[in-house]
Amino acid sequence: MSTENEELFEGLQIMSPQELEKVAAEASDDGESNDESKAKEEDDFFLKPVAGESGDDSTPMDKEGTPTRSSSNESSGQKNETIYKALLKELVKEGIITAEEAELDQLPGNFDTIKGLLSKTVDTHFRAKEENWKRSLSPAKKRFLEIEDAFDETDHAIQMAQRLEFFDTLTETDLKGNVELQKQIYFEQLKAKNFSDQDAIEALEDAIAVNKLEEKAFKAVPELRQYAYNVVDHSYQAKQAATQAQIDSQNAAFENLIKNIDARDSFIDGLNLNKVAKDKLKANVLTPVYKDDKTGKEYNSLMYKQTRNPIEFEMLINYYDTLGLFNLDKNGSFRPDISRLKAVAKTAAINDLDKVIAAEEQRGVGRNTSVETSQKTEGLLSMLERAMTKK
Repeated sequence: MSTENEELFEGLQIMSPQELEKVAAEASDDGESNDESKAKEEDDFFLKPVAGESGDDSTPMDKEGTPTRSSSNESSGQKNETIYKALLKELVKEGIITAEEAELDQLPGNFDTIKGLLSKTVDTHFRAKEENWKRSLSPAKKRFLEIEDAFDETDHAIQMAQRLEFFDTLTETDLKGNVELQKQIYFEQLKAKNFSDQDAIEALEDAIAVNKLEEKAFKAVPELRQYAYNVVDHSYQAKQAATQAQIDSQNAAFENLIKNIDARDSFIDGLNLNKVAKDKLKANVLTPVYKDDKTGKEYNSLMYKQTRNPIEFEMLINYYDTLGLFNLDKNGSFRPDISRLKAVAKTAAINDLDKVIAAEEQRGVGRNTSVETSQKTEGLLSMLERAMTKK
């Protein structure tokens, strides 16, 4: 047994504390030298950029020789601008965008520039097509487009366009020797001067008798032409005046509405309006919440809901009317009757109070019937109602 223990510990040496400290110090020095050697090997493995190789000599570098973030962003921005300008030139070359070369050099190279030029090009092409389409129309149709806005009725505008085109293109050759046309023109002149049909016919016969019909017809043409232009101008001005009057009426109605809101103490008896409620009501009337892209018309909250679902909106209005919310007095003023709503609220409150009282009585010794409970609840509500009325 002793022989086996001797073999187990063979080669081991018992060292003094001083010897142990010396060995530990030597091991530490060897470790540091090994780490330095390893770090040097790793540095030798990676290639570091040299000034002037990664860019211009003016590019700022950090301590490790890497370009700074600002210079990198600046270089990226210049690259993007170059790409956008090259794309712009290609789009112009292909005819997708219309622009002068001198204009391109002055514009910044970015997406907004491309978008702006593209929108301008589309608008220009649209207008060019519109002009080409107008040029392809007959003179009467062109005249109709010019005066269409002056009339409410399309048929009236068509008639006036044809009339203007007739008098503008009528020549002496067309009128000379054409007795029927001379009669028509002279007769129309007399009617324009408020002649009756009988008087106009007599004047026409007198002109024929004295051989003055052609002369009178020639003199009537410029007068009838001017009269037709005056009709168009008058109609245009009348339509503008009517439109402005409608706008003024709407503005006046809004102003009157706001004044009435400020002057109102309440809409329903017992529910007074404070300043906060009035401000919210005015904001609901005046603030647009939706705009129709096709017509450009703006809608407030109520108008938008009405246009969004007009059938259900109409049903709700009629339902509220049956409840009495739109009742009128003898003077035509609205006097909303909310007694039905009060009854519903009171019933709901009684049911809730019944549940509370019943739950409390279950905890006690005795328990009343539901009829007694409801009577207690109604008595409590009546007491509260009388107290609020006294206030």
